[in-house]
Amino acid sequence: MKICRYIFFITLSLLSISCGVNKQIKQLGEDANAAFQSKDYANALRTYEQIISMQSDGGKKIEGDIYQKAGLAAWELKETSKTIDYLEKAKQTPVGNDKTLYTLALSYLEVDNLSKEINNLEEYIKRYPNGEDAGEVKGQLFLAYVKSLNWDQASAIWPQIDGKYQSQAKYLEGHMKVCESLKHFDQMNRAALQLLKMDRNNCSALETLAIHYYRMAEDRYQTEMKAYEKNRTNRQYKQLLNALEEINANFRTSRDYFERLYKLNPDPRFANYLGNIYTRFENKKQADYYYRKAKGN
Repeated sequence: MKICRYIFFITLSLLSISCGVNKQIKQLGEDANAAFQSKDYANALRTYEQIISMQSDGGKKIEGDIYQKAGLAAWELKETSKTIDYLEKAKQTPVGNDKTLYTLALSYLEVDNLSKEINNLEEYIKRYPNGEDAGEVKGQLFLAYVKSLNWDQASAIWPQIDGKYQSQAKYLEGHMKVCESLKHFDQMNRAALQLLKMDRNNCSALETLAIHYYRMAEDRYQTEMKAYEKNRTNRQYKQLLNALEEINANFRTSRDYFERLYKLNPDPRFANYLGNIYTRFENKKQADYYYRKAKGN
């Protein structure tokens, strides 16, 4: 009988303690939510973490909403590691939503985890094509594709990007790289010229155009010279002279871009290109000058 009473009182005590803990957690939850709503993210995060610790120690299941708000509060406090930890857990619950995915993508961008950034952005677009942040997500996904050299995916998503992003320099530079890699040269040139309208000293655009016109000129020059060497006739010579007009025009265009670029960034590579161009113009003095610059003299 005494043993039964003892067990009864122990059970009662445990139930009392459990109820007390539950009441405490409930109050902490209310306090945390109030702090979160009032944008007191430091107090909110501290309180959510207290709840997580108490429930974890008690072997109880932690609600997804707690992880979600803890993660969002951590993001506001620039605590990226905690943001990722909590939101990855929230993502595995029914609470995970568009905000979860976008904040995770931003967090992975912050820590330079490109593959996980892309995964969360792609999942966002798939699940929430008309989500509140869909415009920003598509823009970020485009830049991530460019960074990861996924040219086809970047090209495919470009038309879906809002015009306000397409007109910004970093997106245009990305589009220019995509077009260059996929050999969409007309679109590449348009993007480069648009960048130069925005900033005449945009080095990325100047280099792209300078190299493009140089390759056009040099490739055509090599083709026409080989054809003439193979067939030294008056007709072939006349064709060479006609071709040289267009070739030299492209070399001049390339030279102008390279000279502007070299003033902004005296890279030996650019000096070497200029030396090659002046060699084609049979201007030995200028060619030697730039070749010396290319060697650092």
